[in-house]
Amino acid sequence: MSETGRIVERGIVRGDVRPDTDIRSVATMVAAPTFRLVAQQGLPDSDLVDSVVERVARAVGVQR
Repeated sequence: MSETGRIVERGIVRGDVRPDTDIRSVATMVAAPTFRLVAQQGLPDSDLVDSVVERVARAVGVQR
């Protein structure tokens, strides 16, 4: 399992992430923008990182 998957699993165990979260989907949501940038030989800026984190957090029901 990927590091992202392990992080999501820990969130589920703590109750921070909905238990019905598809871990593989979350890993894809995190990795896809990074791979796209690498293919284009770019680096993520803080706006992209913030956007991805916010969208993933909303998708998995992160409790704040």
